[in-house]
Amino acid sequence: MATLFVDNLTVLDFSYLHPKRGMIGESWIVDLELSGDLDGQGMVFDFGQVKRRLKRLIDDQVDHRLLFPGAHEALSLNQREDQQLSLTWQYAAGEIRLVAPSESLLEIAGTEVSKASVTLFLMELLEPSLPDNVNEARILLREEDTGTAPFYHYSHGLKKHDGNCQRIAHGHRSTIQIFENGRRSRYWEKLWADRWEDIYIGTREDLEGTYFVEEVPHHRFRYDAPQGHFELVIPEDHCYLIDTDTTVEYLADHIARQLAEEAPGKHFRVRAFEGVGKGAIAEGQLTVKGE
Repeated sequence: MATLFVDNLTVLDFSYLHPKRGMIGESWIVDLELSGDLDGQGMVFDFGQVKRRLKRLIDDQVDHRLLFPGAHEALSLNQREDQQLSLTWQYAAGEIRLVAPSESLLEIAGTEVSKASVTLFLMELLEPSLPDNVNEARILLREEDTGTAPFYHYSHGLKKHDGNCQRIAHGHRSTIQIFENGRRSRYWEKLWADRWEDIYIGTREDLEGTYFVEEVPHHRFRYDAPQGHFELVIPEDHCYLIDTDTTVEYLADHIARQLAEEAPGKHFRVRAFEGVGKGAIAEGQLTVKGE
């Protein structure tokens, strides 16, 4: 028997529901091992087929979705007549209410969304697509190793995107690099990591209003996109509003501008990541009067 491995097969960028933290943006790297007999080509499974067939299957079913544990008592789920799903999630800070096309959500069996529960889902997903000579598959889900560098979890939606980023509740686990006058600043990085911990970043244009749910203020976002109609209600304390869309380019620019305002006269360079290995760079400096 031989074993084939594919590290970094894909990166899953998604959000999930947690009973204490609410909505969490996440990015998990997927590593895959396949064991079995060699086929007529002397292979366990052709690398090209792994990427074309298995990667595509994983991405289509999990990436850029909101994952929720189907058996948790905090969950209320209804299928509407218009084929939209209506979801309510009760947690310590308030409620999350979502109306969205069914393909933008994914139910995970059990009472929690974890690496173990998602791994089990993926194993069952891939099994029918494996060739007969493969008799064992192993999947490893892991976060990017950022060492001691700060990171944050954020969720968002991009209504103008022509792909799955238009889904109102998907997210990322992202690091950030901030340089103040050419020198890396862990102070500013930690400040922004704390500021955007478990946050929903929303566009003011998409904010329909603010309402009280059990005396707790909640923001309500709503928009229509090519995939359908989206609505999200989430506690105000877990939101951060900006005046533009929430692409990583705009987020990097927003951070750079805010830094320039908070520390006038200093030059900032921001490398903001969107998940793993990709992102945008922006620079900002506010000139002090008299200089």
